[in-house]
Amino acid sequence: MRRTLSLLSFLVLLSVGPDGRAVAAETTAIALDDFSYTDTSAEPADQSAAHEKRLQAFMVALRRDIAADPRYRLAPSVQEGAAFKVIGGIQKTSTLVQWAKVAVIDVGAKKVVMDRLYTFRGDNDESWERAEIFVSREVMAALAQP
Repeated sequence: MRRTLSLLSFLVLLSVGPDGRAVAAETTAIALDDFSYTDTSAEPADQSAAHEKRLQAFMVALRRDIAADPRYRLAPSVQEGAAFKVIGGIQKTSTLVQWAKVAVIDVGAKKVVMDRLYTFRGDNDESWERAEIFVSREVMAALAQP
């Protein structure tokens, strides 16, 4: 009886991740490369540093959102067993208009399961955050499709 309880306790511990959250028995690995960024707005001010900072924050939040779902785990690359790869890029075309092109690829099936072009208005922290939340929801929906 004691041995059974010890084994049960051990199995329960295995099902909890290092952060204390329950870990799903089988998770799907997702590779997520940093998105590219291009500014073709021809604005006179150099906003490269601000855009780099916002893009980094966007990617951190996108990775956080995907990793927070117990069905998924982030993988460093497709070669490391990722079932899906998420790629994308953002282009600023005018003072207030930016476009985000995002694709989700099913690596095993060698098939694009999502390929979308989004527009978002504004070029400040708040507009980038809203864009990330929307893109995150769309990517998660694509990953959840059978």
